[in-house]
Amino acid sequence: MADARRWTHIAERGSLLGLRITVTCYRLFGRTLSLILVHCIVSYFFLTGKTARASTRAYQRRVVEVFGTGTQLGADPGTWQCFQQFRAFALAIFDRIVMWFGDEADFRYDVTGIEHYDRLLRPNRGAIVIGSHIGSFDALRALSRRDGRTVNVLMFTRNAPLINSFFQQLSPDTEVRVIQADAQSLDTVLRIRACIERGELVAMLGDRVEPGDRGRRCRVSLLGGPVELPAAPYILAGLLGCPLFFMVALREPQGSYRISTEVLAETVRFDRGEREKQVGELAAAYADRLEHYCATQPYQWFNFFDYWEEGAT
Repeated sequence: MADARRWTHIAERGSLLGLRITVTCYRLFGRTLSLILVHCIVSYFFLTGKTARASTRAYQRRVVEVFGTGTQLGADPGTWQCFQQFRAFALAIFDRIVMWFGDEADFRYDVTGIEHYDRLLRPNRGAIVIGSHIGSFDALRALSRRDGRTVNVLMFTRNAPLINSFFQQLSPDTEVRVIQADAQSLDTVLRIRACIERGELVAMLGDRVEPGDRGRRCRVSLLGGPVELPAAPYILAGLLGCPLFFMVALREPQGSYRISTEVLAETVRFDRGEREKQVGELAAAYADRLEHYCATQPYQWFNFFDYWEEGAT
């Protein structure tokens, strides 16, 4: 497929002006009136986003083919179901604004699996947490602050400089918790190691291959088709000999979040000559959890590009 279809080459749509208008509206009028504006904005992007609409329909068809008609999508997803996915993304962005303002009291968190942290973390051994573009990654960080755990978020921000710089301005003190992802930098690896040795969490997204990965990829099956996922999270966990968690935060009605933590491996250790095989097994286990949550909340998959590289139209 053409490079233009890769997620890192997709131009960021919109501008800081639209985000600033939303923030100003939230500051002046609160949540309810601001949500009206959010729906107007998402309608515009839905009507003008031909490529994103096609990719969303292709994803929704896969969910129905794999899981049948029992999901929220019904038997034959159409325009309304496609719009619902855009709307879910807009609400997640709006919640992100609220969270970065520090207004976390507006949200209720229903948490399961948090006991795994208490059981597996040590003062000198943290863990790697793998998330995805399903639900809200910012909700995970907000929860970590409430729980008193230090979380360092590994982020690839170059594909969306406007929106990330905007949230940086909203909450500049959070920079200390962000590690800029650079697969070619030894400094990135050393910073991650230091975090783990301090007993902290390092959170990263595992459902998109980033530039400069130098071939560190895993080919797995996801929703009935082959995809490539980054191998870096599993390689890092193996090098550091630490636990590996999967975590997802799904938005519920009225803005509450259901947060689930699962253990992919209590300690990642590679047998001699078996690293590639074991990395592939961990990536496959991760993909299995992605499928599960796609069936649970199909509208909260936020990969608006040709994920399976099948020329979605």
